[in-house]
Amino acid sequence: MAHVVPLEHKQIAYVSYDPEERSLVVAYHRGASIRHLSIDWEQFQRVLDASNKVDELIKLLPRMSVEPPRIGSQ
Repeated sequence: MAHVVPLEHKQIAYVSYDPEERSLVVAYHRGASIRHLSIDWEQFQRVLDASNKVDELIKLLPRMSVEPPRIGSQ
């Protein structure tokens, strides 16, 4: 069962974690989403427990851009 956490952020709508797959999905308000693999529950728990969830998420995924490039748009 996936755990969905809405975020109060102007670009990121929510994150979803699937413990069976050990995957974290970052979903953006514009419709794009990025799946990150090999994320442990303990890592996701730090996001859940943080007072600033977006900052903790960015620490967890340091290579994640604030918003992914939109394929096909110019």
